[in-house]
Amino acid sequence: MNKREFAMLEKAFEAEVNGALSRSGLSMIQTTSKTAEKLVADGLLKRADRLIGGIHPVQVSGFELTHAGRLLYCAMCDA
Repeated sequence: MNKREFAMLEKAFEAEVNGALSRSGLSMIQTTSKTAEKLVADGLLKRADRLIGGIHPVQVSGFELTHAGRLLYCAMCDA
């Protein structure tokens, strides 16, 4: 895993933690990076869509960590 891939996993993990702490329900990153597409192909990220309701609902698309991505990120932090 190179630095860009690790940084992308780190951003996704940070978004997951911030989403949980803020209780917003948005625990994804938004990017058009080819690195994200590679991580999806590797099974470390997955595409995610959320509908934010209200008077004018908005659909938000992005990427979330998979269990494998979370496990790999946490394992690499210990090393």
